[in-house]
Amino acid sequence: MLAGIPNWNSSNSNNYLYTRQNYWTISPYWFNDGFALVFVVYSNGSLDGGYVYVPIGVRPVINIRADVALTGSGTVLDPFKVVGAD
Repeated sequence: MLAGIPNWNSSNSNNYLYTRQNYWTISPYWFNDGFALVFVVYSNGSLDGGYVYVPIGVRPVINIRADVALTGSGTVLDPFKVVGAD
């Protein structure tokens, strides 16, 4: 929801999670009987959640403070680095 998706299961391509691909975020939204249910972003930009049992992509989601920056290009030889954090 913080990514700009107004509500569950609503198509939305105007958020930073939208990639035109289905993927799990790894971020849990509920725990049930020892199992985590995680967020899934569908190819149309909608947000849902469920048990991880369907083989689709994975994209971890992290949140950083507004007063820090990222350097690097995200490759193996030039990984992203968070700079400016205390």
